[in-house]
Amino acid sequence: MKKFRVIYRPFERANDAASRTEEVYADGWRTDADSVYLYERQEDEEVHVMDIPKTRIMRIHEVV
Repeated sequence: MKKFRVIYRPFERANDAASRTEEVYADGWRTDADSVYLYERQEDEEVHVMDIPKTRIMRIHEVV
């Protein structure tokens, strides 16, 4: 499991300067058409740990 720092806007308004930072334990992250999600693997399945709309995500990076 890895530790990721996720920085995102809590609201849809693009002009809102406020951002939120969360540290999440997950095996990895992926994007789909509308969102970015962090997941962990359980047996042969990926379980979503956190979902964020693409329009609100600012940065994701692995914390070492």
